[in-house]
Amino acid sequence: MSDENPESGTIRYLCPLECGWRHDEAPPSPADLDGVAPDPQARAFQDIVSSIATKATMRRAGRTETALREHLDSHTTLEFATVIHGLRVEVARLKRSEDRVA
Repeated sequence: MSDENPESGTIRYLCPLECGWRHDEAPPSPADLDGVAPDPQARAFQDIVSSIATKATMRRAGRTETALREHLDSHTTLEFATVIHGLRVEVARLKRSEDRVA
């Protein structure tokens, strides 16, 4: 699959500064469970499955958070400020437009 057309079910995270960066997380697969051990305190089957699923989900979330943090660290404070200013200008423009319609 190309980067433009990821596998169905892929979650794509985009840089909020719209620089073109993205992080794709493929849909869940059995490989996500590799190396995940159940909570040793879990006794009931439902608790064992739940602990494994929770750990696998947290590992995926950690991967995504790490990728996003590393990318955002590549931006300067000025880039963040510029985007925030642009958003404020756009919100003000939309509010004025809404007021004229109402």
